[in-house]
Amino acid sequence: MVRARTRAPLCLVLSCEHGGNRVPARYRRAFDAPATVLASHRGWDPGALPLARRLARALRAPLFATTVTRLLVDCNRSPHHRSLHSPFARLDAEARLAVLAEHYEPHRTRVESAIAERIAEGARVLHVAVHSFTPVLDGVERNADIGWLYDPRRASELRIVDTLRRELERNAPALRVRRNYPYLGRTDGFPTALRRRFDERSYAGLELELNQLHARRPPFAALVAALRSVLAEG
Repeated sequence: MVRARTRAPLCLVLSCEHGGNRVPARYRRAFDAPATVLASHRGWDPGALPLARRLARALRAPLFATTVTRLLVDCNRSPHHRSLHSPFARLDAEARLAVLAEHYEPHRTRVESAIAERIAEGARVLHVAVHSFTPVLDGVERNADIGWLYDPRRASELRIVDTLRRELERNAPALRVRRNYPYLGRTDGFPTALRRRFDERSYAGLELELNQLHARRPPFAALVAALRSVLAEG
């Protein structure tokens, strides 16, 4: 475990694991997803990367993003997860290892190294992984505009999400803000893996889920204000 001093300053690190639906040229022959699937929410998180870039600029935070489609390799899944590669990625063992070495491991290593460096310098890190979700899944409408995924067993993450939700409700009361929706923050994901690497005193890992109805016009100002409040509180 990497440990930090108590009451250290809080800094922000942003990541985006599903920022695009790009298929690298060397894997196109082994990839047979229809164009409609690749362009859909199954292939990427529309709106997530533009939002992450705007947040990074406004909050002067580092952003680490990947634009390779999650259908080739999902950078938000653990190496052992059954959804790491989709059925559309018809890769042999050698190709799977190559995909991991070229696109999966570099992204995750960059994020983990940035977090570790800041902790070593005496800071605590708030890591926000920016995602988006389809407004309707399997015929069921999702009833949220913003979701914050976190581990409720970690008091620091619970406190941060409470502040984020409070500030969003104050600055954008029309937004439907939910916790651990549309997914649970404790399930397999990049922040979940990083919680095993960094203890609660040094690391808080959240996933920001934006309803894709807002992909073109996200509630940017309200999100910036909420995150600034969290960083100011420390």
